[in-house]
Amino acid sequence: MVLDFFRSSGPSGLDAVQDILVGMLEDGHDVFVTACDALFGGGKSKETKREVKSTDKEINQAQRDVRRHLMVHAAVNDTDLPLVLQYASIVKDAERIGDYAKNIYDLVKYGANFDEADDRETLESYRDAVAQLILDAAAAFGAKDAEEAQRLIGKADGFLSDYDDRIKESYNSDGPVSYAVARALYYRFLKRTTAHVMNVLTSLVQPLDRLDHYDEAPEDRLP
Repeated sequence: MVLDFFRSSGPSGLDAVQDILVGMLEDGHDVFVTACDALFGGGKSKETKREVKSTDKEINQAQRDVRRHLMVHAAVNDTDLPLVLQYASIVKDAERIGDYAKNIYDLVKYGANFDEADDRETLESYRDAVAQLILDAAAAFGAKDAEEAQRLIGKADGFLSDYDDRIKESYNSDGPVSYAVARALYYRFLKRTTAHVMNVLTSLVQPLDRLDHYDEAPEDRLP
């Protein structure tokens, strides 16, 4: 593993941070699934709105908890500063998963409904892939499994160009504007969610200065 920043023995402030981050990813998965369920036939409801908002608030609170842990840890362990910076960088990526789930639910509020869409099978396949990616990333991060993280990054990297192709298809669609807009935004939100998950995984395989490496298009990534 390029960056072995996890303690190998005994509890520490950084161990607590790791646990919180895993929980953020798991909550991110749950709110993503909830928002997508609404988009694929569940529709908008007060209950779903409350669930999406409350889970996102929990993720936001967890982000603040991570920052507090990091401030305290840095104050008493100044030699761990690179590790603190590492966590400080990736926690924002974990938090953004909840934000994009809210964006997906916004599509429902605007009237989007993929329940009887002619391309539902394709739409669902990407939904399921992203949901599984989030869960797999949480497991890999919790286990500090660099090999699995690299495998997931390689798999997810292929999704990014797929999303771009789908967005272009939507832009060139001859159907109603609402049809094209809903799909273009949906794939855009999936792309951003995927990129943020990949950024979390980079912490297991990349040094500090190369975090967010996969947030850029392949041709724009620094060597």
